[in-house]
Amino acid sequence: MTEININIKNLGQIKSANIDLNDLTLFVGAQATGKSILLQLIKLVFDGENIGNTLMKYGYHWEQDISNFNEIYFGEGMRNLWSDKTEVSIEGKARYLDDILLNELGIDEPECLFFMPAQRVLTLEKGWPRSFNDFETGDPYVVRNFSEHLRLLMQQGFSKKDNAIFPQTGRLQQEISDALNASIFHGAKVELNTVEMRKRIQINVNGNLLPFMAWSAGQREFMPLLLGLYWLMPISNLKRENVYVVIEEPEMGLHPRAILSVILVCLELLHRGYRLLISTHSPVLLEAVWAIRNLQNNNSDVKYLYQLFDLKPSPPITELFENILKNKEFSTYYFDQKEDGVEVRDISSLDPFDEDLSTADWGGLTSFSSRASEVVSQAVQDTL
Repeated sequence: MTEININIKNLGQIKSANIDLNDLTLFVGAQATGKSILLQLIKLVFDGENIGNTLMKYGYHWEQDISNFNEIYFGEGMRNLWSDKTEVSIEGKARYLDDILLNELGIDEPECLFFMPAQRVLTLEKGWPRSFNDFETGDPYVVRNFSEHLRLLMQQGFSKKDNAIFPQTGRLQQEISDALNASIFHGAKVELNTVEMRKRIQINVNGNLLPFMAWSAGQREFMPLLLGLYWLMPISNLKRENVYVVIEEPEMGLHPRAILSVILVCLELLHRGYRLLISTHSPVLLEAVWAIRNLQNNNSDVKYLYQLFDLKPSPPITELFENILKNKEFSTYYFDQKEDGVEVRDISSLDPFDEDLSTADWGGLTSFSSRASEVVSQAVQDTL
């Protein structure tokens, strides 16, 4: 699949963005620079008819008013986000919000982008996914829709043989499941149990069943992400209709080793044919992408990826790694806050020696560690 170009001007705080969506596209930048807004807009452009029909199905009406729709879709306070000054084009063709939404409702269009929002932990209430209408009207559509997907997944159930949610045979590559277990669950099992006549997700630690709110913060943050991955990777091993996947801040609440395990899952999604858009504040993700790009440029052997992820060789993972090194392309964009708005810039080379500091310090993710090293070096020199 070839890359898709998206050009955007004057969307909220974003002044300009010219982005090519590759197999893996990373968004980096400080908080409140528009990463989530841009990802939500991409979802809207790709799935406008589906979104409009879904909102109407659950009783939401915006009365042909774009401002009302902005508030329903993007969230409370976003009435003027997509305005008359906003310009959006896909592959050079202009797209308008009223064309996306107001003229084609009733067509049963499937989703082609699956969105895992940063607020995903809010989708699980007392160990069970919330329904679409259980959220406030001002909550972003992507949060409500993601939660509804999880609720449908849980209703469908998992293995008929037992109540295990994690680990599950056949859902993930065994080596990846083992990595998640070692870095996040540490031998505990996640189960679907009946508590006071209601289904609940619990964690089983040496026979002790713990409710969702008693889990570690990292485990709670990871659980809805895991369920979203299950939606994308059914046991049948058949990919769902979704082609694009957005994951906002997959590192939330996780130790760097656990983040590496999540990166492995992302590589598995790429291997299965999905294209990923990921926003992140973690240098670990950028380090992994930087390493993979360099291995690609040098036609390196997969053994170096095994070393990077600290895995023992196996045929399935070798096939995955070979596919990544030979066939997948990566890009990185930095949301650069200027006085007159945010400019989204291509820093895909991630060259630490680039004259452009935004590229060299990976959109600011490594600037503090570089400064800390300089300060310590200077302090040592001053004592000599």
